[in-house]
Amino acid sequence: MTSNPSYGKTSSGIEIAQAYADSIKGKTALITGVSTGGIGDAITRAFAHAGAATIIITGRDDAKMSAVRKALSADYPGTKFRSLKLNLNSLAASKKAAQEILEDASIKQVDITVANAGFGTGRDEREVTEDGIESHFGANHLAHFVFITTLLPKIKAAAKKNPPGATRIITLSSNANAASPIRFSDWNYEKHSTDVPDDEQPSWILHPLMDLPADPVPFSFLVAYGQSKTANVLMAVHLNKLLSKEGIAAFSLHPGVVGSTGQKALITPAQSAKLEAMLGAPKTIDQGAATAVVAALDPGLKGGEKVYLDDCQFTDQVPAWATDAQAAERLWKLSENIVKERLG
Repeated sequence: MTSNPSYGKTSSGIEIAQAYADSIKGKTALITGVSTGGIGDAITRAFAHAGAATIIITGRDDAKMSAVRKALSADYPGTKFRSLKLNLNSLAASKKAAQEILEDASIKQVDITVANAGFGTGRDEREVTEDGIESHFGANHLAHFVFITTLLPKIKAAAKKNPPGATRIITLSSNANAASPIRFSDWNYEKHSTDVPDDEQPSWILHPLMDLPADPVPFSFLVAYGQSKTANVLMAVHLNKLLSKEGIAAFSLHPGVVGSTGQKALITPAQSAKLEAMLGAPKTIDQGAATAVVAALDPGLKGGEKVYLDDCQFTDQVPAWATDAQAAERLWKLSENIVKERLG
């Protein structure tokens, strides 16, 4: 269990980071997808507020990253901010970005890695990355898979110096993982959902909540997004299997329905109003960062036990297909094969 059961939906990321400041003070963190008004920005601010020495922030646009870095540096002069261009639309670019950190002699280790960047079209039209991979699966899972596995030497360097379990890899998922398991027979989402095996069939239960068709359609962005969010959890599951003996822990989480720029871009105003009527007002971005801060900093968390958090606490309200160890290993091998095929 977590160290503080009182933390919940309305808790603040900055409040939690202050409580667990010893876990980040003087450390180096890396957060993907940091933009103004987003959860990544709030996580970054929480870490800096608690005394992080260096924070590497990634983004796609140089000018926007420069503006974010300037604002962060002004607010937190005691923390060094380093920007890194990360294009999740390309596996080669994702690998190159991680290699840039490996080659930077000023960065000895990466103590906390938060895979926050996410992609969602909100359109029932199949799109592909530069590698010909369905965009949600490519950007939300495979690009982060390449980035993190390439970065492992610097993560392992941190683990050699930190207490067991203090070095962490965090993957931001979503309760949209309930929309789909991994379509192992059709991971690139080229078939109609009625043409995949029964154990790979998506769940259409979330679609009416989003004012989307409740019947199978040739392509559903929510199914595609859901598959990628399932992959985020399974990646954390298998990272624990591979790395727990080296003192590295991995966790995944649902940040909640947040009034962030990213989530606003994913759904229509009508869908947002319907969700708010059912779930209440959305979280602020600082509240949306809180569960990630718990996952990254709470010293009481043990890798390899429970893996998924929601509202700052571990939860069992996650589909079995998202935490199954065999599925996690199968996805890891599939990901390795796809990357090898695309990058050689």
